[in-house]
Amino acid sequence: MTLRGNEPPSSRGRLARIQRVSRIMAAITLAPVVGLLVVPILAVALAFLDPATLDARLVETLAASQQAALTPATRLAALALAAIPLCLALLGFVVVQRLFHGFATGNILTPESGRRLKRIGLIVTALGPVAIVIRSIASVVVSLPNPPGERVLAVGFGSNDITTIIAGMLMIVLGWTLEEAARVADENRQFV
Repeated sequence: MTLRGNEPPSSRGRLARIQRVSRIMAAITLAPVVGLLVVPILAVALAFLDPATLDARLVETLAASQQAALTPATRLAALALAAIPLCLALLGFVVVQRLFHGFATGNILTPESGRRLKRIGLIVTALGPVAIVIRSIASVVVSLPNPPGERVLAVGFGSNDITTIIAGMLMIVLGWTLEEAARVADENRQFV
């Protein structure tokens, strides 16, 4: 539904509130996009200025063993692993920002809004298993410099992983619902 001005007064007020809040959220969601673009620059700077701090942050970010001692090769591999969820998050924030921008411009009950919500859900759902796999690979990567017998493969998942997957699936279903509601609303408009 695009805000047209022929809605009842109560509906216009609710739609105007959705637009107002969405304008604010469209602006707010630009901050994480910019922030996520700055992270690689900071990582490169830390690699040259303070490799120990970079190593500690990578081990923490990847939830790897705290006893890891990264070499230049394993540091690079850990950076590549850490970049995967970062890229997914960046993509997710871009789609969220577009969704809010669409709402702010009055494109609320539209098939595109439903598709965007489904894309967000797919990204969020993917973050769960991706995080599990990355943590497992990272456990091997950061333990490669260790002597034989002290290398580690750790596989596990937690409630955050499950919650992420469930939240993503919820968004996918809500996106399908929004698409269907937009289709029904469009059919109803054509009858009038």
